[in-house]
Amino acid sequence: MEPRRVKVRILGEEYTILGETGEDYIQNLADQVDRKLRELGAGMPGASRQKLAILAALNFADELQQVKETKNEPSSPTTTGTGEIEEKTRKLITMLEEGIIGDL
Repeated sequence: MEPRRVKVRILGEEYTILGETGEDYIQNLADQVDRKLRELGAGMPGASRQKLAILAALNFADELQQVKETKNEPSSPTTTGTGEIEEKTRKLITMLEEGIIGDL
């Protein structure tokens, strides 16, 4: 597939993304990033865009890591459940927010 340019908006800024996937896929990713940044910004109104971007990247990296760990674990009653993963994610996000808020 030929690389294509897709224009997306994140936090009101327009970006041109070059990708080999479909336009809908790239737009969906941009929408997820925009939602996450807005969600974090609502909880941290004084944070810079850079701090919000770093926190969002850490959130996405944490979600990806948890999915990878879940896929690699054998299915058993002792395997971490979805509720436990969500709780760990909430705790990590809280720790990250506290650390970044402390830097403001």
